[in-house]
Amino acid sequence: MRAWRLGGAAAAPLAEEGPEAAALWAAGATAVWIDGPDLVAYFPDDAPATPPGDGRWEDVPEVDHVAAYLAGLTPVDAGAVVVAPTHCEAVLRAGQQVVWLDPGTAFGTGHHESTRLALEALGMLPLAGRRVLDVGAGSGLLAIAADKLGAADALGIDVDPDTVPVARANGERNRSRARFLVGGFGDVALEPVDVLVANLYAELHAAWLAAYAALTVLGGDLLLSGILDPRHELLRDALALLDDAGGVGGPRLAWVDARRDGAWWLVHLRRVV
Repeated sequence: MRAWRLGGAAAAPLAEEGPEAAALWAAGATAVWIDGPDLVAYFPDDAPATPPGDGRWEDVPEVDHVAAYLAGLTPVDAGAVVVAPTHCEAVLRAGQQVVWLDPGTAFGTGHHESTRLALEALGMLPLAGRRVLDVGAGSGLLAIAADKLGAADALGIDVDPDTVPVARANGERNRSRARFLVGGFGDVALEPVDVLVANLYAELHAAWLAAYAALTVLGGDLLLSGILDPRHELLRDALALLDDAGGVGGPRLAWVDARRDGAWWLVHLRRVV
């Protein structure tokens, strides 16, 4: 690939939408943009010998951007779980589990703060013998991690039919027993669970809080991530509304704690009634 540079310092200002740029696009440029006072157009190696304008050729090194991106991805240490791309070597401390996960079309590689918060919170819970539900499973990372950490059953659901095959493939790669279904919360027949984890957003958590509580067994834990600062207060308001609307015998949730990573929060609730 080569770049054709038009100098604009001594002439009329050049612009990406000006006539010079239009002529370069027409000549077969693959990209055109402003670099300081200059207009730079990128052409493939079989570009015309002399593109429009009084410019000069510059050599541009060929870069495999996908390879460069993958090379920059490193394992994520999230407490009891390390999430590692398959091209990396993962170094574990005693007691840690690894989940092999490559970036793909589904959200959740462990690099985002909200995902890391959920992984860390799962690692702090006793999961042995417990049923775990991941609402909005995406890549399947949280359900796979729960299975690796000893859950008796781990199920992930997602409304996006394109993400579920990705999650299942990630499960197979990790030899995980985690299962994945297409469907939204309330659309899929679900059995009561001991742990509900959801990396969504505050408004949706607040709207679904009563349904979350009804699905979680007494003493069960809810880990709600994806909450931007300061919207975690919406969960406190939703808890108060749940108390007001529940009546005698209705489910009750207690606020256990809230953890923050940058601008993102995770709220830990527990069913107490």
